[in-house]
Amino acid sequence: MLRFAEEVLILLLDEARGELAPGLPERSFALALSGAVLMDLAFEDRIDTDPKQLVLVDSTPLGDDILDPTLADIAGADETYDTGHWLERTARRAHQVRKAALTRLIKQGIFRSEAHGLLSLTPSVSWSRRYPIAGGQQVEEVRLRIMRILFSDNLPHPRDVAIIALANACGVFRTMMTSEERAQVQDRIDLMKRLDLIGRVMCLAIEDLDVADKPVPELRRPKQIPVVPGLPLLGNGLAMRKGLVSFLARQYRKQGPVFKIRAPGRRFVCMAGPEAVNFLNSHGKTVFRSLEPMANFHNSMDASRSILTMDGIDHVTTRKAQARGYAGRVIKDQTQEVVDITRNEIGKWPVGEPFEVFPEFQNVIAEQMGLMMADYSPQGYTRDLSTLLGGMLLSAATVPYIMRLPRFRRARERGRELAQEVLAYKRKAGPRGMTPDFIDLMLELREADPQLLPETNLPLTVLAPYMVGLDTTASTCAFMIYNVLKRPQLMQRMTAESDALFDHGCVSSEGLQGLDVSRRVAMETLRLHPVSPAVLRTVANSFAFAGHRIPAGTQVMIGTAVGHTLEEYFPNPERFDIDRYTPERGEHRQRDAYVPFGAGNHRCLGSGLVPVQLSLMMATILRECVLEPLAPGYTLRLRSIPTMQPVRFKIRVLRRRVHEVATSEGRDP
Repeated sequence: MLRFAEEVLILLLDEARGELAPGLPERSFALALSGAVLMDLAFEDRIDTDPKQLVLVDSTPLGDDILDPTLADIAGADETYDTGHWLERTARRAHQVRKAALTRLIKQGIFRSEAHGLLSLTPSVSWSRRYPIAGGQQVEEVRLRIMRILFSDNLPHPRDVAIIALANACGVFRTMMTSEERAQVQDRIDLMKRLDLIGRVMCLAIEDLDVADKPVPELRRPKQIPVVPGLPLLGNGLAMRKGLVSFLARQYRKQGPVFKIRAPGRRFVCMAGPEAVNFLNSHGKTVFRSLEPMANFHNSMDASRSILTMDGIDHVTTRKAQARGYAGRVIKDQTQEVVDITRNEIGKWPVGEPFEVFPEFQNVIAEQMGLMMADYSPQGYTRDLSTLLGGMLLSAATVPYIMRLPRFRRARERGRELAQEVLAYKRKAGPRGMTPDFIDLMLELREADPQLLPETNLPLTVLAPYMVGLDTTASTCAFMIYNVLKRPQLMQRMTAESDALFDHGCVSSEGLQGLDVSRRVAMETLRLHPVSPAVLRTVANSFAFAGHRIPAGTQVMIGTAVGHTLEEYFPNPERFDIDRYTPERGEHRQRDAYVPFGAGNHRCLGSGLVPVQLSLMMATILRECVLEPLAPGYTLRLRSIPTMQPVRFKIRVLRRRVHEVATSEGRDP
């Protein structure tokens, strides 16, 4: 059998959050583990207890690092003490008990430890609700056993009776059941407490130590959340369409960090500014759910879910696997290949004729992502993928039925066609050497856990790295080149920096470190045109923010990029100023002020890759082309829905630069 301490940890695991008893007071947790140790010693006939004293029966060690320290402590005592004394004393080493019990559970294949210290049941235990014990036997998982006993008339095992008494005394059931559920089974709990002497003694001793959960003090009546005035029917939709970040920033200054807004058919409580970023980082995984706001995104591809709509341990596991495919090293390991693709694509740009740059950047990005993420070019599919992504985003945000239109249906079929081609290629070619790419990692994840990534979700998963760059990275490239062409002196500095990089021959990851001006231009572009200016969430658990209560079920918009526009963080925020990011000023290092890739546990996976990609692309373009500066009065037109993109922004190549070119194949004149 497992030790009581091990089963207490299983009982306390919150599988949705990947944490142990997030709502249980620390002292209650410590006493639950302390009581578990003493109960095991009693069941092993090493001690005996009654309401007045705890006595040593046998001091022979058990060879158990959870139980033996307390047994030795009791055996070495000069006098006899009551159970409460030993509960308190053992509680002092609750951290060691917890650590030892966790180590055992992981070693036995019952728990697995995920990224950021999150915990989960292993898939076999999670699905079967049974776990192995000595001799190859299996027992029913403790939570299932306990709930069956409480909600039925089944006869309990003495160990389960003891666990029920201990869990009740320490307030564990308050973290597992609603008040209505506890009321329903309270008589059954009281009966269980009377059935077992050890459990009864432990219960009385713990109650004497005054750890019963104190009632939560009644909150003051919350203030009403201010409502932003809007137009009939349209609400604030037009104002947001003109510029979401600027709209949210204006309301932040007028209303404070929380206010209500309306869009056609949608109502949101908006949380904005660095305060909202801090709250999202600190409490997001506890109080928010991402499923509802983006459910139509995966539904439109007939997938059951995507990483955008996952929460809890499944999100952590999937994100951990995908993060390896999006890491900054991915582009650094293939720097010259990315340069070659960029050269090939911009070599198609016309000379002397204006052309719209955003679609051209989409072509470049699609080819780059195909190389880095799948070793498979999406050539011929780029326009279809752009249409598909736009439809999916509109479906999730404002127009749920848009994917029924013929244009988007065709794009969806073309997307599925590409996904099948990529999968067929990867299954034939196998993993990419010693450094598997994104698709390799996803196929590896599917093989390890088919329930986490079923076959029905593979097309959307495969297309994700292709599509995400078409939207965010291509837009940022267009914004970046706009800011460079508006400032000829800045363009000259970046060109000189680019020449220094390429004059050394083939581009290396070490050489990228010399692109300081390009890096800061990219950072300032991302401040003014963030990849993720706001996120949508559903409130899963009610909370208080800025003096207001936000109830469960509320649709929330979190304006993460509002801090980018605030004078107190970025002086003259409308000004394009790359010196903000010098070591002397370091304005981006202010806490929760600079978050171009969003915040919280759903922060954009490309935050390490995209800045390097932007700098390298811009360096390659300036190395190969002489571009015409923009007229001083030129103003970029923007579209904010479904994401921020430039509208019909055109540039012109004046001439191509002539020099020797180093490629991944060697050097050619």
